[in-house]
Amino acid sequence: MPPPERKWKEGSFIPTIEQFTITHSGISNNLLNTSLETPFDFFELFFDSSFVGNIVTQTNIYRNQTNFTAAAKTAPWTDTNIPEMYVFFVATILMSYTKKNRIKDFWSTDNLIATPIFGRLFTRNRYLSLLRYLHFNDNTCATPGDRLVKLKPILLNLKEKFSKSMYPYKNLEIDESLMLWRGKLLFKQYIPSKRHRFGVKLFVLCDCKTKLILDFIVYTGSTTEIKDFPSLGISESIVTTLMEKYLHVGHVLYLDNWYSSPTLYETLHDMKTGACGTVRSDSIGLRKILKKLKAGEKVSQFTDNLLYLRWYDKREINMLTTIHNDDMIRTEKINHITNEPVVKPRCIVDYNSNMGAVDNTDMQVSFSECVRKTIKWNKKLFFHIMDMTLLNAYIMYKEKTGKRLKFLDYRLEVVREIVHKFGNMKKEGKGRPSLSSTPLRLTERHFPSRIQPNGKQAIRRRACIVCSRTELGPKKRTDTLYECVECLCVDDCFKKYHTLNRF
Repeated sequence: MPPPERKWKEGSFIPTIEQFTITHSGISNNLLNTSLETPFDFFELFFDSSFVGNIVTQTNIYRNQTNFTAAAKTAPWTDTNIPEMYVFFVATILMSYTKKNRIKDFWSTDNLIATPIFGRLFTRNRYLSLLRYLHFNDNTCATPGDRLVKLKPILLNLKEKFSKSMYPYKNLEIDESLMLWRGKLLFKQYIPSKRHRFGVKLFVLCDCKTKLILDFIVYTGSTTEIKDFPSLGISESIVTTLMEKYLHVGHVLYLDNWYSSPTLYETLHDMKTGACGTVRSDSIGLRKILKKLKAGEKVSQFTDNLLYLRWYDKREINMLTTIHNDDMIRTEKINHITNEPVVKPRCIVDYNSNMGAVDNTDMQVSFSECVRKTIKWNKKLFFHIMDMTLLNAYIMYKEKTGKRLKFLDYRLEVVREIVHKFGNMKKEGKGRPSLSSTPLRLTERHFPSRIQPNGKQAIRRRACIVCSRTELGPKKRTDTLYECVECLCVDDCFKKYHTLNRF
């Protein structure tokens, strides 16, 4: 049965504004009394030992139960553990601070691009093995048609922790976020207004005051997990699904025109939730306004609990709201022609001041995102969500401690604490031979010396590098009693090693 036709009227609209009944907004009460102090404490609220332990278990199972034909190209596998997985996340986070074209370049010994910290945290092959076998869910538990099955436990766990970590303030916002992905993917989206344009779309619910991410939905096409409401369309059902935990308490929700419709706003109003946002002029349920407006003019019409306003600035702007009248107010901007304050409708001023929380989170994450090119979209999405988690932890850290640390510095402090707590920093060693065109062995000073006994062997020998690695002559095994860091054969090989680029 179609809904009854709305009776639009013209005149003065008086909105019915619900009182916000939540007395405590901010960090949840069960977290206020805990001893959360350091940056890592807040990150550990989300990436706790149970959460990381599940990733460790699934990674080990995936590696040990799967037949990898190219396994010989990686380092010999040993099962990972929770401390090592934390350090693996740390190495991935640190990569966002030093951009390089190839992952193996982070372990390069070339003085021009060397970054020693990565070699001290991990060997290159071990990191690549962990990255290759990183897994989040048991493949045998796959649900037919579920496109997010590989990330399902991760998504459900973090979504629940996000919503329980902090209760939002009055004003909320829903908008789209886009994670860059240009590879083949059935539910890849194109959004021209976003910086990346192509990628995996997320619908994100944010608190307007703190910019904390409260909930999100990953768009997967027709299988997107939203609650179906017969009287609402898809975009409207996304709103009610994200807002399910925050209805009936007087929140105000800000939306853009992709979600806005008279039916949605009236539904939210019935659930004691205000709404304000832009709307398309041809949205179903609106009465067309035929009047042509000049710059600065407005026209409005309303129903019992809904105001539709059109205002002409540089172009026509259509607004829908259940919490404003059509009053005009002065803003802080000055018209440079008349030298008078710019006057705008109150609903547009409030919309501009509250909308943009999701874009702000995207901007913060983009400055130091740890996602990299990969052929596995699920791994890239995981690292993107890890960036979102770091941002949430940072916001909670500021809310509880009152410290004004920059987000980039906060991430470094988290890294520092994890390395101190879980890392087994290797001493700087010889590493791999340099791949530069002029190795140090051709320019530095060298002094051969006899190999010293080690307590077990009175006379020690080592293999000569030149004899075993030569490209211009036959390779052979030559042991020597003398050494000079890496050059071991003192005879003719010592001269060749320090004078010839190729030997």
